[in-house]
Amino acid sequence: MAMTEDAFERGKKNLAVEFDDLVTAQEYLEWKETVPAGVRRQVEAVIKGNKPLPGQTGLFLSDQFLHIFGEYVAQNKEIDLSRVDKRISNLLLPLERIATKGGYLNVFETLCNPDVSWNLKRKIYETQIKPALDWLIEKDLEKIAEESRQTLERNGKPDEEQKGKGKKDGIPSQSEKVKPGGDTQEKKEGEPVAALFSVSPFFGGYYKQLKFNHFDTSTLEWRKPENELSKAAAERYDTLGTRIIFGKIQGGIPLSIPLPYDWTIDPDSLVTDAPAGSAEVSRSQEGLWYLNIDNEGVYTYQIRACRKQTLGEDIKPRDARIDGALPTELKEKIEELQKNNFPRLRLKREIIKFIRSGLKYKTSDELNVYYQQKPAKAFDRIWQRKEANCYWANTLAARMLSEIDDQWAYISGFSVREKDEQGNAILHSGNGHGWLEVWDDVGRRAVRLDATPKGDPNVDEQQQEKDLEGETGEGDWGESEDELMPEERVKEKIKEMKGRKGNKEQGKMTFTDPEEARFAELAQCTPEQAREFMKALDRVREIKDARGIPISELLKLEWKKIVTERKIEMSEYHGPVRMDEGDVLVDPVSARIDIVSKEFNPTGFETLTKKKKLETEFGGIDIYFSFDLSESMNEADGASGRRKADVQRDVALLFADSLMQCSYISRKLGEASDVLPMKIMVTLASESGVVKLHLTDKWGPKEQWALYAALNQLASGGTPTHTTLQLIEKDFDLEIADLKKKKVPKEKLPLHYTVEISDGVPNDFDATEAMHTTLKSKGMAVRSYCIGGASASVDAAEPIASFSQLPEILSKDIIEKFTLLESVI
Repeated sequence: MAMTEDAFERGKKNLAVEFDDLVTAQEYLEWKETVPAGVRRQVEAVIKGNKPLPGQTGLFLSDQFLHIFGEYVAQNKEIDLSRVDKRISNLLLPLERIATKGGYLNVFETLCNPDVSWNLKRKIYETQIKPALDWLIEKDLEKIAEESRQTLERNGKPDEEQKGKGKKDGIPSQSEKVKPGGDTQEKKEGEPVAALFSVSPFFGGYYKQLKFNHFDTSTLEWRKPENELSKAAAERYDTLGTRIIFGKIQGGIPLSIPLPYDWTIDPDSLVTDAPAGSAEVSRSQEGLWYLNIDNEGVYTYQIRACRKQTLGEDIKPRDARIDGALPTELKEKIEELQKNNFPRLRLKREIIKFIRSGLKYKTSDELNVYYQQKPAKAFDRIWQRKEANCYWANTLAARMLSEIDDQWAYISGFSVREKDEQGNAILHSGNGHGWLEVWDDVGRRAVRLDATPKGDPNVDEQQQEKDLEGETGEGDWGESEDELMPEERVKEKIKEMKGRKGNKEQGKMTFTDPEEARFAELAQCTPEQAREFMKALDRVREIKDARGIPISELLKLEWKKIVTERKIEMSEYHGPVRMDEGDVLVDPVSARIDIVSKEFNPTGFETLTKKKKLETEFGGIDIYFSFDLSESMNEADGASGRRKADVQRDVALLFADSLMQCSYISRKLGEASDVLPMKIMVTLASESGVVKLHLTDKWGPKEQWALYAALNQLASGGTPTHTTLQLIEKDFDLEIADLKKKKVPKEKLPLHYTVEISDGVPNDFDATEAMHTTLKSKGMAVRSYCIGGASASVDAAEPIASFSQLPEILSKDIIEKFTLLESVI
């Protein structure tokens, strides 16, 4: 197959000017954060002047699609479709000629054209490529699920007499103890081994299962905190490259599911032969995923795992404990390293490297017996003999780390390089593994470090050494990305350009490292997440109404009017008037017509006048939000083309931020009689109603990130709006009880207003309407917004066609509610 010359030449020609402006760099970063790597690198390889890469997801149809897609992007005129699944060609061929309002669009030519914006490329992916690819992924996974089921059937299950009698071949131990020497068995060549967990398609590397923070020097065993399990919600994940984990489980005891780093589980994907309603997927306080069957017996299961779409909050290792005498040579080594004034993470890496290089790999019962003979001298004996497996090496390294701080943990899991006859990755007793995690204060991430000496047949030593040297990169064996620019470099360029722009443009918000780090610290998120949030906040603060006025500024202006009206002199706005008489531009169209006509004192302004009024006090406003995160919110918004959930997230952030700014301004600038209290509450209707922000008047980094992260999660399930209203009622009742306890008079009570947003009919319309009635009987104002359709609710607002229309319409409605404050005094 030959590739056309023009695709290469255009790529080479444009590389030098690729990210020279802020908008392009930001669009490219959003492209990288939205589009899966398997698609991105086909496009970027061609723009860069390279050949397209074959699909490497391990999914049969998806890889075929990516391969031919890459050839089309490269404008190869000799593509052979004869050996391609007909479903692939049927999906790709129409993309050569897509009808648009302005004519026809060739998707492939547009994607490989360096002159086309990354924003348009991203939209093309979301509207034209993603639906086809998602369908193929689902077909692939259906086939893999059936093959996995057949594998489980071939392996068989214990008969009825064996059920519930302890550990069997192929049933992982559900005891959460790690014994001295590790919980691994040395696998002899040619010896069959029972898979405790199977992963299809194959994915190799470290699989994290358990996390320990206390080493008992009397028994030489690691201990972990008792599990605090809670129901798990789905996270956003990259479906391209999804794997199915399958195996057997003993009922009655939670089983921790091992996962690669930065992967997540789709709890809705669980398939099991356990009795209906007995299976539950949950997460521990350490962020580990658990499966529990609340029924006696042995059962099979399948569940999907995949990379996270965006990295969430890491659990910081802390309060780790390990005692015991440390050999003198190791104490001296720590002192020597500390003299170099290394950053803490670098110091920890140097300690791990020293232990790894100072030991020889060995695993045998003799070694374990020798180290356990004198537990109090275990560390001396390890360093004296200089032989260890993963357990002893990493335990000794942990003892050295304890001289630095308590922010580390011992991890038990698997190191996988082996396939079974069907090509699945298998996690078994022979590739069980242990390593350490330490905390990176700068990156706000837990970092994997492995002190296991060279020679462990299950460990990829190149990856191990990359971790120890601080090089990034975690993933499948041999997988690499062909990209125009690494993500970190793009972020650096954006930061540089924002800095330059900030020096030139007054009023533009820019964020420096200290600000991001401070936000991350207070919000308990990573600097990258802090940067993502600040970018989103910048974006929503620029959302404007039809007159071109930012919604955020409009709300603050209306709030100022209400504050002013409460003073002895009441403010009234009159217009339209000329610019020299006015205070606020309200009709930019009239003003522009006058300016074009050479009128230098244009009309279109409002003026503020004063009149006497008796001062009155009242209690402010409490706003309760019920947002929709049902499965249909993953669909495209009718007007903007963006995912409905993403537009709703921006709307939520806009209003929460704007309203809380109003409250903050009145507290900071007002006198005692100028303060209008403001509180907000946020709930989500998804699989079940959940509170993401209890009624609060705080709007710091912690609350800001909690709201943003909640609305950034994967939309799934139905729309149980009646449950969110029940949760709102609970906070509402607590607020009223607190006000009564404080003996606040009725005329000074706040206005309570519930905003209910969805893109369809709630699961239980009658129950939802009943909750409306209950809330209104208690003094709550309720407003129901149905986006993309009409609502039969008696409290429904006018129908709205698109989520993108919501900011302007909702702002008007909230302002109307503000004016009701005077009617309740």
